[in-house]
Amino acid sequence: MLAEKELDKLIQRINQGDTKALDHLFPLVYEELRKSAHLLRRRFQKQETLNTTALVHEAYFKLAKADLSQLQNKEHFFNLASKAIRQILVNACQKQRTQKRKKNQPHLPIEDLEEQLNFSEDTRDAILQIHDALQVLEKQQPHYGKIVECRFFAGLSIDETAQVLGTSPSTVKRKWSMAKTWLHMQLTPNMAY
Repeated sequence: MLAEKELDKLIQRINQGDTKALDHLFPLVYEELRKSAHLLRRRFQKQETLNTTALVHEAYFKLAKADLSQLQNKEHFFNLASKAIRQILVNACQKQRTQKRKKNQPHLPIEDLEEQLNFSEDTRDAILQIHDALQVLEKQQPHYGKIVECRFFAGLSIDETAQVLGTSPSTVKRKWSMAKTWLHMQLTPNMAY
């Protein structure tokens, strides 16, 4: 209970322009973000280079650079964190794909996690296919896209996703099921249904 009140106060300070408040907010939500990143890592089990801690830290750095003056609550923060994690993974996959095409280019110094992630070709292609399909889904059904982002990229539970999106768990469960079915059809177009 104390943590919730403290989070609310920190979010209020962030909204008032206190740039140092994020440094205090992060330790309070760190374990939840780490749990989410760990669940995502388990989805890509063959990826030893997908470091849970580094992924959470990179998400923090992305959020620290963002304008959080309209941050509403803890759930809104986790929604933004799931977007950051998605962007990190997609950016890393796109960079890796580009580097593969430019093999003879001199090696650049590693400055961020996105350049350190090294995915197998299958995993890289899967992440990018999911991202591309998710972009289409977000245009057609924005709420479904947010549910996929929370459930898949942030590893949130049905209840946590409902809390983040301000809806009921039964709505999330129903839309999550429909979104998974739609994504499956998009990612396996050669199958007859």
